[in-house]
Order: sequence, then C-alpha cells, then structure tokens
Amino acid sequence: MKQKLITIILTIITILAPLLIVPNFLNTNYNILKLWTLLICSFLLIILLLCQYKDLKIDKEDICIFIFLGFVCISTFLSSDISKSLFGEENRYEGFLMFVAYACIYFSSKKYFKFEKITEFSNILFIVSMLIGILGIFQNYIIAEDLKPLFSKGICSTFGNSNFFGSFISLVLPITISFFILKGNRKSFLLALVMFFNMLSSGTRSAWVAFGVIALLGICYLIKQKNKTYYKRFFQLLLCFILIFVFILVDPKSVMKDKFAQMKNDFNASLHDGLDGNMGSGRIEIWEMTLKLIVQKPVFGCGTDNLQLGLSTNCTENFNQFVSRTLTIPDKAHNEYLHIAATIGLPALIVYLIFISMILWKRVRHMLNDSTSFVISLILISYLVQAFFNISTIGVAPLFWMLLGLVDNQDFVNSFK
Repeated sequence: MKQKLITIILTIITILAPLLIVPNFLNTNYNILKLWTLLICSFLLIILLLCQYKDLKIDKEDICIFIFLGFVCISTFLSSDISKSLFGEENRYEGFLMFVAYACIYFSSKKYFKFEKITEFSNILFIVSMLIGILGIFQNYIIAEDLKPLFSKGICSTFGNSNFFGSFISLVLPITISFFILKGNRKSFLLALVMFFNMLSSGTRSAWVAFGVIALLGICYLIKQKNKTYYKRFFQLLLCFILIFVFILVDPKSVMKDKFAQMKNDFNASLHDGLDGNMGSGRIEIWEMTLKLIVQKPVFGCGTDNLQLGLSTNCTENFNQFVSRTLTIPDKAHNEYLHIAATIGLPALIVYLIFISMILWKRVRHMLNDSTSFVISLILISYLVQAFFNISTIGVAPLFWMLLGLVDNQDFVNSFK
C-alpha cells in the first residue's frame, strides 16, 4: 500500500510540477503553485519513507546525498539571510526545503516507484509533454498581456522563462527521439517534432548545445548497431527536423535568427578580442563575478540560493556595473555547477559531482551496447550539458532528480526492455 501511495505522489509531481503556472492577473508569483505542490508532496513522501525506514537499504549514492544535504543545511544556517536560504529566492524557491524535496523524490523513485503497466505512465508523460509543447507553439503567435507569462513572455510554455523551457526540452527530446528510432513509437515521433520546433523557436541556446551533443552520441550508437530499420527512422526524423528548421528560419519574427546572429557576433569578437563579459547574454560576466565569490567563500558559500546578496555584498563594484548596464539583477549563476559552488560551497559541488558520476557511470559504460542504458545515459547527459549554461528550476529539476532515482530502480528499468 505504501509503495502504491508513493507511486501516486510521484506521478502527481510528474504531472503538476511542469504544468502549474499562475498568470499575471492573479497578482502573485507564477511559480507559487509549483512550490506548494512540491513541498506538500515531499512532506507526504517523508512520512511514507519514515514508515518504511526499517526496509531502506542505503548505498554509496545515498550517502552522498546525505552528505550533500548536510552541506546545504550548514550553508543555509550560516547564510546572512537565513529565511531566503530556507525557502529560496523569490519565484526561484530553490532553498534548503526544496533540496530536501529533491532528495525525497530521488529516494522515493529509487526505492518504491512502480507502475503495474508502464504504458500508463508513458501515456501520462506524453500527454503532459504534448500539452506543454502545444502551448509553446501557440506562444509564437498569441500575445495576451493579462496572461503573462503564458502568452507575453517569449516562448516559455508553462515555465515562465524560455531557459527553463529549454531545460524541460533537454529532458524530453532525447526520450522521444530514442523511442521513435529504436521502437518505432509514433507518438514519440509526433512529440519529437513538437519539442524540436519549440527548442528552435524559443532560442534557448543551452538546449541547442545539449541537442548537438546527444545527436553526436546518437549517431555513434546507430553506426555501431548497423540496423537498417534504425537508419530508416533516423532519416525520416532528420528530414522532418530540416523542414522545421527551414520553416522557422524563413519566419521574419523568428527568435532563432537573432540568437544565431548573436552567437556569430560573439564568436567573431572572441577571435579578435578574446572573451568579453557581454558575451552569451551576459553569462560570461556573471560567471566571472561568481568565480570571485567562490574564491572569497569557498567552503560553505554565501548561503543556499542566496547568490544575489552574496554578489552584491562581496563583489559590489562588478555587481553594480552589471545591474546598471543590463537593468537585471543576477540571482542565479546561469551555470548550475557554479551556482552550487558559490551558494553552498566547493565541497558540496564535489560531493554532488561524485553522486552524479556514480549514477551516470552505471549506464554510460554500457550505453553503446544496451538500448536501455543508451536512452537513460542520453537523457542524463542532455540535462547535464545544458545545465552548464542554464538555471535549475523547480518545474524541471524534480523530474531530473526522479530520473536519477529511477536509474537504480530495476523494476522500472526492466519495464522498458
């Protein structure tokens, strides 16, 4: 019974975390529903896990998570703004409580997630992802100020920011492409087209980089398999992707063209003058400030999700120059790894990377010989690559932490074979 309840709660998280968003006319933070859904669900998961504590077996990965949470806790209570570090930056909400929620999702999905018929869960994922993808397509053509950030804040679907949408696409696109090429799943083919359209039209370059990496890995896998059916499906998908690319390219309002032009200008400027802080939509400058902060507070950081105050206090001149030039306030490092190091500390980042490496290695070493390991590895790598240029968000991160747990859930893994 407890296992069934845990599976239901995790399914609710899978559905609601990416879907829920509050439009502007309600005069509240657009991520507030995601926050309370995750906090309530994680609280229920904690109770269910405690009821099962005698049956829980702890492995090396689990120990890493406990150590990581220890660093998060210490960083939170050493923070100059403990309240913000507990709950997280406004509308970001990735404070101590959210990391506890992520850990609960990881443990629960690893130990207890089980569907009697995995096709039911696959159908749920398909419906949620398709709704999100269709909304993203509509956002290309509909403007409604009262429904901001739904229809007036770029192509961001239910995430409030195109970068966050790109994170979601980086998780979903590898699954859909793999399921179509390897299994001939037609629904996956349709969803892959929708997500590819959104990836290009949203102009999220971190997702483009991740797509490039998984495309190269996918081609290596296909070459090794030497399967004519796979080749046929691959070229069908490739042709459709090319048609979508051309369709968006000729659109006079295309964000993609502006992003390509910006990337070209950044590349040419770097060849002549080297790296400049303005490159990558200001990411280089944010990274430089974040690195200075890490040097000043290397052990426990400036406080969980407390980057804004950390930069304004410890890198005041650079921070003020950035704010006055861009009219934006940096509260995330635009690099998940640097953000952890700056806010929670370098030891926490090292533990996190060890944890990720142990999970990833289990699948990567078999990815070219085993289709299940290949698909799982592709999804993990895609997210980890885009995370180098992007921001963690509570609409997508729970899905990633759930996937980390499912890698070791043998019942779940076997259901896809």
